[in-house]
Amino acid sequence: MTTTLKKITIFIVGITLIVGCSNNTTAKDLTSQSVKEYTKCVVHKNSICKTDLHPNNELIATGSSGPNVEIWNRYTGKVLQSLKHPEGVPSVKFSHDGKILATGSYDNNVRIWQVSSGALLNTFSGHQGMVVKLAFSPDGKSLASVSADDTARLWNLTSGESKTLSAHEGDVWGVAFTPDSKSLLTGGEDNIINVWNAFTGEHVRALKEHNQAVLDLAFSHNGKLLASGGDDYTIKIWDTTNWQVLNTLEDDSYSIYDLTFSHDDSFLVSGGRDKGMFSEFLQYQWAYETDENDITVRIWDVKTGNVIQRLNGHKNDVGNVNLSSDSKVLISSGADGKVAIWDTTSLLKR
Repeated sequence: MTTTLKKITIFIVGITLIVGCSNNTTAKDLTSQSVKEYTKCVVHKNSICKTDLHPNNELIATGSSGPNVEIWNRYTGKVLQSLKHPEGVPSVKFSHDGKILATGSYDNNVRIWQVSSGALLNTFSGHQGMVVKLAFSPDGKSLASVSADDTARLWNLTSGESKTLSAHEGDVWGVAFTPDSKSLLTGGEDNIINVWNAFTGEHVRALKEHNQAVLDLAFSHNGKLLASGGDDYTIKIWDTTNWQVLNTLEDDSYSIYDLTFSHDDSFLVSGGRDKGMFSEFLQYQWAYETDENDITVRIWDVKTGNVIQRLNGHKNDVGNVNLSSDSKVLISSGADGKVAIWDTTSLLKR
């Protein structure tokens, strides 16, 4: 590296420390330690560790840029099943009854696995790009997948037949069924949330309140609210009866990658990007890191829209947040390859 280039790099790093890390808060605002941490994922540039929590709250499925998906015990870390894929796996999802696991791969396929035995039950082919995210319908009949091929697909879990949903211009990132299984929502690179009839695949309407890519969608358990987040650094809370925005949640944060409501819908957890543009560039090019104090997980009061807790501990972006069925445990995972387990009991006593 030349002297001039070194000076430029040092200057950029200095600006980054000022601009890129401005989302840090004082130590008293932070929960300083997770209960347990596991390094479970193989991650490379521009990849992330993806997890899902089993309905029994004991098992965790982990996928990443490596070809193996592991199902393991969150108390011991012991791997119970290792599911081999030809390429990396950016999406994993347990069914609502916990009997099967769906995985979406860089090879464009969706695979269905039996959790108890690790047996491959079916492979769904049709996407022309990597499978970004998956969602099971609450009635257990369908699986939705979204892809970098600009489409979503609705799969019949019994027959394996699919309907292709095409309305987005660009990659499709977010997907969620309504709690009654009647509607499917998708969010995309085109800044739009599309609403679909989950039985027929008919396009119903488009929601256009975001001004950057919509990366994740989550419904409240009572079905009255939708949370959406993305590259415009905001979370929007929607009234599902009329699809109007009730509130826009903002903190000194960056892109929102994942969202989940507590079991009583009183709080919302978000995971996202930990650094500004300069820091992200340096991290991607030269593995530059600051420390583990960047805020990557936030917990929001749904009623007021205020942040009630900020969590640090990851060294890079958090792409997944999962709550246990009683909301006493939070699982977070991200681009540092780490899975962190947090005790959220205190939030239930507010």
